[in-house]
This record gives sequence, C-alpha cells and structure tokens, in this order.
Amino acid sequence: MQTPQSLGQPLVILNPASNRGNMDQHRALVRSRAEHEQAEYIETSRQNEAKERAMQAAKEGRAVIIVGGDGSVHEVVNGILATGRRVPLGIVAAGSGNDFAWNTLKLPHDPSAALERAFTGQLMDIDAGIVNGRYFANSFSVGLDADIAVAASWMKKLPLMSGERLYYTTTVKQLLFGYHRCPWLKLNLDGSTVGTGMENHYVLTAVTNGPTYGAGFRINPTANPTDGLFDVCTIDYAPLPRALKLLPVVQKGEHAGLPEVTFYRAKTVRIESRQPVNIQMDGETTNATRFDAEILPGALWIRA
Repeated sequence: MQTPQSLGQPLVILNPASNRGNMDQHRALVRSRAEHEQAEYIETSRQNEAKERAMQAAKEGRAVIIVGGDGSVHEVVNGILATGRRVPLGIVAAGSGNDFAWNTLKLPHDPSAALERAFTGQLMDIDAGIVNGRYFANSFSVGLDADIAVAASWMKKLPLMSGERLYYTTTVKQLLFGYHRCPWLKLNLDGSTVGTGMENHYVLTAVTNGPTYGAGFRINPTANPTDGLFDVCTIDYAPLPRALKLLPVVQKGEHAGLPEVTFYRAKTVRIESRQPVNIQMDGETTNATRFDAEILPGALWIRA
C-alpha cells in the first residue's frame, strides 16, 4: 500500500462559490497553510473543474484537499475514484450542508482545526458508493428528498437560505406543494425483491453511508461508513397531515419503530420506477427510471 510519505506535492482545491461566496477567511487560512506545506493551491472557476484536477492529481499519486461543500466533495470523490487509485483525501467543510464532513466523518467545524486535520489527520478507510456509473460519498435517495434537493439548489440563492434553515424550509415547501408526486417504486436489495414484487408508494427511499443528509436530517441514525454496507431507509406513503408530523421526528432520527418506516442494510440496491424520478447523490441531482447502486468498501482514504 502507498504511504503518505511516498506521495508527491499535495493539491489543495478551494471552491470560491462555497459558503455563498463568503470564502475570505477560508482563503487566507488555506493559502497560508498550502504555502507552508509546499502544496499546490488552486481555486475552481467552473463546474467539474475540481473533478478534473482531483483526477489528474490521483493519477500522479498526490494527496488532495478540498475546501468546499458537499457538491465540491462529490466532484473530488468522482475524480479520485475514476482513476482506480487511492490517495489521501482531506476535507475542509465550507458549504450549506456539510453532512459528510461534519456528521459522517465528525470533522471539526472550525476551519483552522479542519485544515490541520486535512493535512495531518489519521488516514481512515471509508466506504463509498456507485450508482448508475457515478460515485457518491455520503448518500443517494429517490422520492420527496430528491425533489427537495432539486428545489434547494435554487432556494439557496435566496438571502439567509443556508444550512438547516434552507433544507427545513425547502422540505416544508415540497410537502405542501409537491407531495402528490411521491413515487411508486420497486426495490431490490442484494438480489432479493422487497415486499410482494409489486410497486410500492414511498415518500422516500434513502441509501446512505453516513447517518445524515440535508444538513442534519438523521435518516439512518446508526449508519457506519466503515462497515461495507449501505444503510437503507424507506418511508411508506402516508396522508399529508401524518407526513408533516413525521418530519421533525425524522429530522431528529427518532423514526425507528414507526409503522411507515423500515430500515435495511445491503451491499447492492436496485430501484425501478415507471416514470423518470429525481435522484440526489450528495445533494447533486439527476433523474432516470432505474438506479443500480453498489457499495465500495474502503474505497476512500480520508484524513479524519
């Protein structure tokens, strides 16, 4: 196995659009530390640039540090994993959600402390996933929560919309105005069909490596990102008044035992729908009628 000492010059990537563009504090800290560590420092200027630069660095066997939100981490993870190589990955969270960094990896919230961990933290083997050929670090989901992610991508441009406020506000909006679009899905785990094999009406189906998504919603509260298994939570369709009551319960991770809720663990997940449905992967969105996901045990080498 490669050792950190054998790697070349680290690459530090900062996304200047993270944290609603308020990156001056991060920039000053990171540039100074990068210079001290003789690391290469770049700032991204377009979508997928972080992925491309991380891919090139991984091919060269260089460590990568990303300073940004969940979307930036998602890009870098896709760049690294596409090479088939493992290089140390450091994360300094600076986004609106930061679920993977703060809640899955338990990294410091303080930028200075997070930066120290990104350069010198202990290397851990962390699971990743792949769905329809695209990698993800923390979560993918289909249903109301994916519709929420689509809405949040434009809601976060509004004043004061970030973190828990952004995701809670968007969730309430989708419950009130988009709840009728909850999908009918067929679910297959490790080759076995869930239920009768017929479509089931779900509020959501969430597949995660970590306990939270959407800025702290504890959807799979006992998830472990080192166990080689996805944690899966399904919530069956319920009348809207009931769904509104469930929302704060799910947010706190207290939904085990509720009649609408089922938890599973699996290495592979297949989700099928007659109509194209939204999917979110680490907050990034797309849509399709079929999703095939597989766990990648210990695929990431992260300083935590």
